[in-house]
Amino acid sequence: MDISLKYIATINREPLVSDIYDNLQNICEFEPDLILAIGGGSVMDVAKGLHLFYENPDMSFEDSLIPFSLPILGKKAVLIAVPTTSGTGSESSSAAVFIDEKTRIKKLLLSNTLIPHYAVLDADLTDSLPPSIQIATGLDALCHAVESLTAKNTNSFTRAIAMEAALDILEYLPYAVNTDIPAEARILAKEKLHMAATMAGIAITNSFTGIVHSYDHPGPCFKIPHGIVCAVMLPYSMKLIGPTEPYADIAKRLGYKGDAEALFEQFVSHLIQFNGRLGLPRTFKEKGIPESEYFENVPEWARISLTAKATQMSPADMNEEKGRLFYKMCYDGLSE
Repeated sequence: MDISLKYIATINREPLVSDIYDNLQNICEFEPDLILAIGGGSVMDVAKGLHLFYENPDMSFEDSLIPFSLPILGKKAVLIAVPTTSGTGSESSSAAVFIDEKTRIKKLLLSNTLIPHYAVLDADLTDSLPPSIQIATGLDALCHAVESLTAKNTNSFTRAIAMEAALDILEYLPYAVNTDIPAEARILAKEKLHMAATMAGIAITNSFTGIVHSYDHPGPCFKIPHGIVCAVMLPYSMKLIGPTEPYADIAKRLGYKGDAEALFEQFVSHLIQFNGRLGLPRTFKEKGIPESEYFENVPEWARISLTAKATQMSPADMNEEKGRLFYKMCYDGLSE
């Protein structure tokens, strides 16, 4: 049997809208019946975009941004995703994220038809990851898991998957990036982390993310890795939601005791300390983002984030004023 292969592209940064159109002609001319995406979330998201427009060449990019409106894929090709990072969960999620080069604003393709037909999970493929990337991608997965716990359409099944994913990431991410422990322990940690990232992807696909993933504009604007943005913003997003049963449940699983308010505060504190263990800043101010440039963008960020599906599915009940407050908290921290 004759098999023809064609290498299309390397994506080694946050994916841009232009990455789709720069490579679309190649894939359309080759006419594959299988698209294989091997890499991190950026690679898999670009593959999803190419798959969509390869099978629907007359679709405009603006039309593709309408949530849950995309046609079923697989008429021309199947998509196989092989993640080489443990974080985005793109191999099991219904989303593909792109950055507009001119505005540095995130654009989201969202439809269950974007979920790859097959995913191949092999934690050995993460062995060459630098610790910084392992940390950033792992924190993205942690944010997926925690945010999906409180999405408005969460249910017993998604909470169970998200809870297990969050607990595994909190336990095993520090070991996965610790080169001073025995190799066997690191291998186990990476395996747990890799499975947890995919589980978190399943959780958000069947529930949703939250305001961290709709208000994360400081990332593309200041070229901060998405997972680091997630880690900084997550505790402050939880403050806008307040005590919930899922937060209390995960705090109990972490060994904390008390009423709902105490468990909530202990879980928020646990996340902040966890970030500190990994060498992360508490705020965007500590990260070194220029204050004037940051707050110059805040009104626009607060406005455009309101229409995002993740905002609508969050219990935070956002408006522009709360959005501005959220960004201020993420920059200055919480007053004691």
